[in-house]
Amino acid sequence: MTLLGTMGWAGLVRRGPSIVRRLRLASGLVLFTYVFLHFLNHSLGNISFEAMEAGAVAAEWIWRGPVGTVALYGAFAIHLSLAFWALYIRRHLRMGWIEGLRFALGFLIPLLILQHALAQRFAYAYFDLHPTYRNVLYLIWVRDPQIAGVKQIALFTVAWLHGCIGLYLWLRVKRHFHLVAPFLLVVAFLLPTTALLGVFQGARQVEAVASADPAFLAAMRKTGVAGNPQIAAALWTIALWSWGGYAGAFALVLIARGVRLLVERRGGTIRIIYPDGRAVRIPKGLSVLDASRRGGIPHASVCGGRARCSTCRVRVLLGSESLAPPSPAETRVLAPLGADRAVRLACQLKPVADISVWPLMPPEITVRDQNRLKVTETGAERFVSILFVDIRASTQLVESRLPYDVVFILNRFFEAVGSAIIAAGGTPNQFIGDGMMAIFGTETGAEQACRQALEAARLIDWHLAEMNRALANELQQPIGFGIGIHAGDVIIGTMGYREHAQTTAIGEAVHVASRLQELTKEYACQLVVSEIVGATAGIPLDDFPCHEIQVRGFSAPLTIRVVSSAAALARHQPALPSSDTKQDAHPAASIYAQTT
Repeated sequence: MTLLGTMGWAGLVRRGPSIVRRLRLASGLVLFTYVFLHFLNHSLGNISFEAMEAGAVAAEWIWRGPVGTVALYGAFAIHLSLAFWALYIRRHLRMGWIEGLRFALGFLIPLLILQHALAQRFAYAYFDLHPTYRNVLYLIWVRDPQIAGVKQIALFTVAWLHGCIGLYLWLRVKRHFHLVAPFLLVVAFLLPTTALLGVFQGARQVEAVASADPAFLAAMRKTGVAGNPQIAAALWTIALWSWGGYAGAFALVLIARGVRLLVERRGGTIRIIYPDGRAVRIPKGLSVLDASRRGGIPHASVCGGRARCSTCRVRVLLGSESLAPPSPAETRVLAPLGADRAVRLACQLKPVADISVWPLMPPEITVRDQNRLKVTETGAERFVSILFVDIRASTQLVESRLPYDVVFILNRFFEAVGSAIIAAGGTPNQFIGDGMMAIFGTETGAEQACRQALEAARLIDWHLAEMNRALANELQQPIGFGIGIHAGDVIIGTMGYREHAQTTAIGEAVHVASRLQELTKEYACQLVVSEIVGATAGIPLDDFPCHEIQVRGFSAPLTIRVVSSAAALARHQPALPSSDTKQDAHPAASIYAQTT
C-alpha cells in the first residue's frame, strides 16, 4: 500500500493499464516463486523433518535477507493493493467462472495466511523466538489438528490454485502455450501432492520423537509461540485488528463502487448498438466489452479483457468520429493484424457517444482459434487469384447410382482437386455443390499468386486423370471438369454466424472467376483464364485463343484466354512437369497419392 500510495493512483492510471498489468504480473511471479520454493521445502519431509529444517536455512537466506524481505513484502503489498483496485474498477461483477474463482481465492489468502505469517515472521523479529518446522508440524498434527491442521491444508490449496490460475490466464494467450501445457499441468498436480505428503511424513516423525523424548518436547516448546501464552495472546490481538482492517478496506472499496455508480448516472448514459438491433445503455467511461457483459450479449474475450489478445475486437460501424485514439496497449495488439482504423478492441474502447459495433469473432473462440485466425476476420483488402472448378455432366453422374456411391465419387473428386490446390500453394475455400473455390495469394505476392493458380489448374488435370484411371471400373466415362481463374483485389474476411463463420473472399474477382468457369461449357474447354492472370504471373499465354467478353454487371470488356486442355500449360511453365510425368517427378504429385 505504501509503495503505491507514494506513486499515486492517479499517476499510475494516467500512465495506462499496461503498467498496472506489469506490476500485477511481476508481484504475482514473486509470490508464486515463494510458494513454489516453500512447497519444494515441504517435499523434503518425505525424507525427514531434519531435511525440511536444513532446506529452510537456504530459504531464510533468500527471503529473510534485506533483498528478499523487501521483494516479498513489497510484492504482497502491491498484489493486494492491485486486487482491491481491480475490484473497484470493474463496472460489474459478471465474469467467467475461472476468473471469479481466481478473485475469490485471492481475497481469501490474507485471511488464511495472517496467523501463520505472524507466528513465523513477527515472533522471529519482535519476540526473539525461532520457530522451526518441528514447531509447526507438532502444532498442526498433534496439538491442534482440527483447526490449525485444516487451516494449513486450506492455505496450501487456496494459495496454489490462485497462483496456478493466474499463470494460466497469463500464459494461455501465448502462441506456444499448448505445447508446454501438459508439462505444467503435471507440475501443478505433482508438486502440491508431494509437499502435502512431506508435511504429513514430517509431522509423524516429530510426533514420534516428542513422544519418546520429553526433553525434545520441552526444548521445542521454548522456541515456539504456543509455549508462551502472553506472546500467543499478543499475536492473536494483532491478528484480530488486522482482520478488522482487511474487512474495512474491502467495505470501503464496495462503498466507492456505489458512489461511482451514482456519479456516472448523473453524468449521462450512451447506447451501444449491436448488429441484431439490440442496444445496451451504459454510463460514459465503460468499455464496449463491459456493455456486452452488462447486456448479457455473448462476446469473445480469451484474455478476460486485459488487452493481451485480440479476440474481443469489433468493427465500429457508426460513431467512430467521436472515439478517442487507441491506447498504446490496444495499438500493440492490433498492429500485427494489419487492421484498419475502424477495428478496435472492445475491452479498451470506451465511447463517450452512441456508437454501433459489429463483433468480429464468434463468442466461443478459443486461444488456438485466435492463433489461427488473424487479419482475415477483420476484413482486409488484398490482391489474390481466385480459381473455380466444377464437375462436368454431374447429372449423368448421379443418375442410376446409389447416394453413397455418389458421395464416394464426389469425395474422391474433392480429394484430387483439393490436394492439387494445396500442392500449388493455394487454399481450398468453399465447396459449392459439385464444385470448389480456391484462393491463392493470402500470404504471397501478386505474381506468385497467379503462378500458383495456373500451376493448380495443371495439377488438377493431372490428379483427375489419375483418379479416372483408378475408378475406370466405376465410371461409364471419365469425369470432366471446367476451371475459371481471375485475379484482382478482394476483401478477405471471416463471415457467417458465430461458430458457423468461415474465412472467404468477397469482391469482383470472385464473381468474374465464377463466370469464367461457366464459360468453359460454351467454349468446350477445360480452362478459361483472364489475361490479367497470365500478365501478372509473367507467363505468356499468346498460344491460346483470345476473346473479349462482357461480364454481367461490368461495363468494360474482359480479355480472356481459352485453354482446351490444362495440361498444355506445362509448355509455358518449363519448371513444371508435363501431364504424363511420372508420379514421383514432382513433389506436388505425392500429396494426391497420399490422399488416395
